[in-house]
Amino acid sequence: MTHWLDRLLSPRTIAIVGASERDGSIAATTHRQLLEREFAGAVYSVNPRYDSLHDGTCYPSLAALPEVPDLVVYAISGLALEQSFAEALELGVGGILVYAANHVDGDSEPRLTERLRLKAAAAGIPVCGGNSMGFYNYDSGVMVSFDRPPAGRPAGHIGLISHSGSGMTYLANNDARFCFNYVIASGQEIHASIGHYMDYLLQQRSTRVIAVLLEAVRDVPAFIAALERARLQSIPVVITSLGRTAKSAQFARSHSGAIVGDHAAFAALCRRYGAVLCRDADEMIVTAMLFAAGARVAGGALASMLDSGGMREQMIDLADDIGVEFADISPATVAMLRAHLEPGLEAVNPMDGMGALGRNSQQTFLACGRALLDDEQTGLLSFEFEFRDGFSHYPELFESARQLAAHNDKPVVLINSCGFTAVNETAARLTRDGIPVINGIDVALRALRNVIRYRPAKSAAGAPPAPAFDRARLDDWRRRLAGEAMPGETEALSLLEDFGLPAVDFALAESLAELRAGVSGFDWPLVLKTAAPGIAHKSDVNGVRVGIADAAELEAAYRDISARLGPRVVAMPMIAGGVEAALGMKNDPQYGPLVVVGCGGVLIELLAERAIRLAPVDAAEAAAMIDETRLARLLAGVRGRAPVERRALEALLVRFAALVLEFADCIDEIDLNPVIVDRDGCRIVDALVVPARRGKD
Repeated sequence: MTHWLDRLLSPRTIAIVGASERDGSIAATTHRQLLEREFAGAVYSVNPRYDSLHDGTCYPSLAALPEVPDLVVYAISGLALEQSFAEALELGVGGILVYAANHVDGDSEPRLTERLRLKAAAAGIPVCGGNSMGFYNYDSGVMVSFDRPPAGRPAGHIGLISHSGSGMTYLANNDARFCFNYVIASGQEIHASIGHYMDYLLQQRSTRVIAVLLEAVRDVPAFIAALERARLQSIPVVITSLGRTAKSAQFARSHSGAIVGDHAAFAALCRRYGAVLCRDADEMIVTAMLFAAGARVAGGALASMLDSGGMREQMIDLADDIGVEFADISPATVAMLRAHLEPGLEAVNPMDGMGALGRNSQQTFLACGRALLDDEQTGLLSFEFEFRDGFSHYPELFESARQLAAHNDKPVVLINSCGFTAVNETAARLTRDGIPVINGIDVALRALRNVIRYRPAKSAAGAPPAPAFDRARLDDWRRRLAGEAMPGETEALSLLEDFGLPAVDFALAESLAELRAGVSGFDWPLVLKTAAPGIAHKSDVNGVRVGIADAAELEAAYRDISARLGPRVVAMPMIAGGVEAALGMKNDPQYGPLVVVGCGGVLIELLAERAIRLAPVDAAEAAAMIDETRLARLLAGVRGRAPVERRALEALLVRFAALVLEFADCIDEIDLNPVIVDRDGCRIVDALVVPARRGKD
């Protein structure tokens, strides 16, 4: 089936506008590279200053060409680019590649890049760039770039998309272990986004994994659609997101807003659609290499063989830091290891086989590796021994590795513990033979963790079904939230209660007499808080009194708070005991509401104490969120305390996540902190609702 990007990325005819023969120019480099790589189609030179170039005719304009080209490559910039760009669109070319960054001194609004975007969108013609270094199509051997990929590099199975041109060349042009079918520098994405390129790659039979060096998602629907398609095709997507430092916290008015940075929404999106989010480009490309080699883990954990006790200790330490579990091997496997290891070596996983080296080492590691691979708890095997290009103490271990790789369908990976070891030639050869080689134990463990955790899709990844709410009541609250003022605590609690969330009983008062009447049906002790408008966090202004035991204490507390903060207060029964949890929401402008759960009270501000998902969530996801935090241990009971009703909190989280989705158009942030969870259920004790800011960007 023809794809929208076919003529852009697999062109049969190419025109280079701004053609030149000057050595080092981007136009000449592009042209010569196409000829050197034996591009089978026509390459037309376009430049009104020349009659001939590159031993052929040079045309004054695109309209003068003998045919409409599939791809137009612009080696010019500014207003000259804009004029020719319009000509290309009018001719109906198949695609356009723009090298220039399109910054014009004294440019008018809209800026050049936006003008090009609007014109290309109206014409329906894809544009790679601007500020692009082009693309490599290894499947067809078409290299359209002013950079030079290494000669002789075979086609592979990694589809690489990079916003950064330099990032593209660093990843694609260095280590021969990493072999690609396509490499695309998307740049400014004038009229083709990351999601469109992903969709194209997913139609190529050669694609086994997609790697994305990402700066921004400019077309969210296209990106999500591509993630979902990749998930359903069981093609992993590995992503490094650049510029992920949170900058929005300084503008947040709730605790939830402050602890959910800009990157958290993107991470939640990746989690929902099964994309693998990597810390850096090294982790991303190594993970992609493993997936491209066919590494898949149906279940189980890591088994490992090493030739060094010290390197084994380092691996154990780093695995604990990174979150990699070692397989709990069976007694039968232990017995097999013991039968082949030298006396004094432990029959454990990870296994140190140092004593075998030099004494039938090939057979010892082969037998032990087979035993580990056959163990039901093993998902994959890593094998570490010392080697570098041109040298190995024990070259026979390469043959052990080859036989282990063929033993069953579980992946076998060779690891060199030090990242600086010169193993490029050896590693490239072994990786092409189906035995991936990774330099550096830290990046190796992070990549192995990614492979172990990846699971093909069983069904579509769309949002889980959400509870239904009364439409008339929703519309009524939307009208009430449309005002400029932020709702007070009592109004926030009333909103929650109206939709079946367990809010605590409360009494609102503006005088001592009203307060006494309002609490007449409550059991002591009580909590008294200021309800003065505009105070988001009452404890910060000493506006909360807890443990009020009788009427006299209530009067004293009221007089103090009202004298400092005004007469408006709210009183409620104090829920003694239980575990303090916190729920929250931040409405991300790109991806929608995110829900947060973690330890409540002051612990909400400890960033390690929260789990974040896109709304809505189902019961299983709610349980998984709680398990990610230390809140799970508190709910289960610690230091002799009885466990509390965790399922009530899970149910609240599900309903809360559904509710915030309904209010995505009119609420920016919500805090429910604390939520007291005890043996009878849970109660929302305090709530803060921040309406959507009107007129925001």
